[in-house]
Amino acid sequence: MRVGLSAYLAHQGSDYRSAGVSIYTEQLLRRLPAAAPQNRYVAFVGPDAPPFDDVERVQTRFPTYRPEIRIGWEQTGLLVEAARHRVDLLHGTVNVLPAFRRKPSVVTIHDLSFLTTPRTLPRAKAQYLRYAVRLSARVAQRIIAVSRSTKSDLVDSFGVRPEKIDVIYPGVDERFHPRCDEEKTTFRTALTEGRPYILHVGTLQPRKNVDILIRAFARLKAQAGIPHLLLLAGARGWMYDNLFRMVADLGLQADVRFADYVAPADLPLWYNCADVFAYPSAFEGFGLPVLEAMACGLPVVTSASSSLLEVAGDAAITVEPGSDEALAQGVGRILNDERLRQRLRSAGLQRASDWTWDVTARATAEVYRRTVQGP
Repeated sequence: MRVGLSAYLAHQGSDYRSAGVSIYTEQLLRRLPAAAPQNRYVAFVGPDAPPFDDVERVQTRFPTYRPEIRIGWEQTGLLVEAARHRVDLLHGTVNVLPAFRRKPSVVTIHDLSFLTTPRTLPRAKAQYLRYAVRLSARVAQRIIAVSRSTKSDLVDSFGVRPEKIDVIYPGVDERFHPRCDEEKTTFRTALTEGRPYILHVGTLQPRKNVDILIRAFARLKAQAGIPHLLLLAGARGWMYDNLFRMVADLGLQADVRFADYVAPADLPLWYNCADVFAYPSAFEGFGLPVLEAMACGLPVVTSASSSLLEVAGDAAITVEPGSDEALAQGVGRILNDERLRQRLRSAGLQRASDWTWDVTARATAEVYRRTVQGP
């Protein structure tokens, strides 16, 4: 079977900032050939895509990392290329399929944030996704949801039959693991001059609730006098200018650092050297950074909402989303309780070990088989 995957977000250019959905696509392309070697894989990629072993690459010259170009490409260019390269099945890896695809197809839908939290997205993007994702869910023979939460949203919001949806969780890359104390000491000295820090990883955009985290951090500074920095590691997305004003208004310029995007190769040490990982997102389809932090042995505080409860289980502290007071209390508990830190570290390492990209790839290949051949 020839399987085509839309991989326009797979990108290795120095100006590109990968996020969870691009990581998902790249990991599938790296793992599928070993997971199901009987298939042949065709990746429809944009400029500057990384190489993938045992995967045929079909490269467009259009800059598909630009949203306005990507929309046209995924609705017309992808359809034409899939037909030209005679794929038996087309997998839309990031929420969308060509509207006029009539042959076997699978779509992975990561989240419905454009419905659940529409004000956290640019208006045009939310409008397009409302149309395109609903249509893709209808066109696809099968849907992969990255969490039970996303599956539930698809059933409730789009009326998708539950039996059409397979829940397949993402994994965590092997590079995320605990590092030795000497390596951590050297890295922390270089990064923060040795100061302890609280870490957040994620694109700066309203849905991530970074404003809530900044206010919680201000509470901890005022009430407990913690010596920590707050490091915000993530590319600038949209609607984020208020965050810089907030830091200035709260007088936290010396204690809050906007670290911008951190390269994937460096990210494990950022997790390893932190004291707490705070991820107060209002809504997630999965929440991969929570799992990455756990795999590095870092205690996690996250929101008791959407898929984050699925990912966290009993291996993290979960708090009311949108409450800076609750978030400050959760972070403070970890900072002040050594036994709790050790429990969360052990539980997180165990939980993260259950989520691997190889399992994700094997389950995805089985969906391909059932889509084309039947149960």
